[in-house]
Amino acid sequence: MPPQNEHQTGTSSLVRRVSKTLRGTMDTVQYKSTVLTLLYLRFVSLEFEDARRRAEAQGPRDEHLLHGAPGLRWVPSLARWDTLIRRVRDPDDDPVTALDEALDAMWQSDGEVAGLFPSADDLIGGLQRSQVTALFTLLEKPLDAASYEDLLGEFARFEGKKGGEFHTPKSVVRLLVETLQPERGRVYDPCCGSGGMLIQAARFVVERGGDPEADLACYGQEVNARSWQLARMNLHVNGVSADLRRADVLGRDPAERLKADWVLANPPFNMGDWTCDEGDPRWRYGVPPRTNANFAWLQHAVDKLSDQGSAGLVLANGSMSSKQMGEGEIRQAMVEGDLVACVVALPGQLFSSTLMPACVWFLTKNKYPDESAGLTDRRGQTLFIDARAMGDVVGRAHRVLTDSQRSEIVGAYHAWRGTGRRGDVYRDVPGFCRSAGGDEIRRNQYILTPGRYVGGAPVSRPASGGGQADELIGELERELLELLERSDQLARQIRLHLDT
Repeated sequence: MPPQNEHQTGTSSLVRRVSKTLRGTMDTVQYKSTVLTLLYLRFVSLEFEDARRRAEAQGPRDEHLLHGAPGLRWVPSLARWDTLIRRVRDPDDDPVTALDEALDAMWQSDGEVAGLFPSADDLIGGLQRSQVTALFTLLEKPLDAASYEDLLGEFARFEGKKGGEFHTPKSVVRLLVETLQPERGRVYDPCCGSGGMLIQAARFVVERGGDPEADLACYGQEVNARSWQLARMNLHVNGVSADLRRADVLGRDPAERLKADWVLANPPFNMGDWTCDEGDPRWRYGVPPRTNANFAWLQHAVDKLSDQGSAGLVLANGSMSSKQMGEGEIRQAMVEGDLVACVVALPGQLFSSTLMPACVWFLTKNKYPDESAGLTDRRGQTLFIDARAMGDVVGRAHRVLTDSQRSEIVGAYHAWRGTGRRGDVYRDVPGFCRSAGGDEIRRNQYILTPGRYVGGAPVSRPASGGGQADELIGELERELLELLERSDQLARQIRLHLDT
């Protein structure tokens, strides 16, 4: 079992203590909003104090002159943490009033935070005075940007299914980012949740020695109001600038002229009852069924790509094989359009929000060779990777892709594309990866399940633990995931018949 890092241990402990403090007063969804908003106020207050000290070090200034100092995002006195916690602890002051005045002062000082915060009454109005004081005391120790993001992950695990609406496991996000390598250009997430994809893209640029502010333009959209608020706070805490809009992008795209070099997305799995305009020009490969938006998200991603752009989307496994309501025809058209670069079958239990098995689709508008960039000619080919046997168990029933496992997947893709390390040569590996041409995909009736293409692993290829028991477990896990996929397909057929 991989050890938890210091951030994860601290955030897990904080969530448990907050839960104990607020138990019986509000549910997890509500206190997630309360805790993250208060921590954001704590963060911006500390950020302000640090910037003010740096400005004052350049020479004595009164507060009026400091207000316009470069690099200093002003936080008014009423919104500063020291003021706020002093008022909360004052028995003659009302905590809700104190917080309400702090939030209002933030908005009056900085118009960019308009709509960012819930009301003070929504945040702490239902709490007893002793609970408010205990909560502020718990949050007095500040968390850094990485811990703030880990905290979002902890709340997602606590919330279960609803947690998937705003958070994607970090190991999955890193898989998408490291595969696509968005070093320069426009990055776009049409269902950004709490902004994790955009943050990891910016961190990737930093890891490569670049400057996200200069090299990357980030764009995001989110339909859920609270997730949109969380994303704005999370991006600010992590120092990432983004054009973030609240919108139902499948119903109406508010940034229809945007063309991105990279699209990263984890849409809601098998989302039904979505707003579908059959005449929408985005559905050039076929009109997606109203009962399932998987192929709406895929075609939206294609529509947003620039001429050389690439995308990575996390979807339910049914997207690789379903033939219901025209989905098979849409998948066929996308394959024939040579848009599908790679399909990865993920291990189960990666998502705390669902037991549904998932996959990643990597799409591209550029499979052409380029000697100067080392790109291999992959026109008419698709790479299939079966990673279902990967993932290390964390906790009772949760898995993560380790760094080495993720590197194996990413390395196979880059070797295949010609963007790997010098000397890397792509080779099919039975049971793990295989490059298939259009004729083979046609023989498989455009079903893109990697297991159909990679075959079984040879006996000499070790399983995750290297023993016969692990090999048997791996086989049983594959069978279980296939049965779950079939169950999902049958459930959709039943819903279809009930609807008609």
